[in-house]
Amino acid sequence: MRIKRGNTYWGYVGKRQVERKVNIIEIRNSGMRYINWTHIKKDGSPGKSQWSREDKFMEWAKGLYEEGEA
Repeated sequence: MRIKRGNTYWGYVGKRQVERKVNIIEIRNSGMRYINWTHIKKDGSPGKSQWSREDKFMEWAKGLYEEGEA
């Protein structure tokens, strides 16, 4: 799966299914790609933003929840 900016992905945290919207994808000096994402709350409002390495995000993501505008 290719991670794209503006899309919302779903996956599991423990046994809960959660959604995360990708805000920024950047390549750091080390050559590693990092993703800034925002947790989407149950009521649909945005929650806390966080950074993850792309490989860890892809490992977490089980599918595309909603395609956004990049």
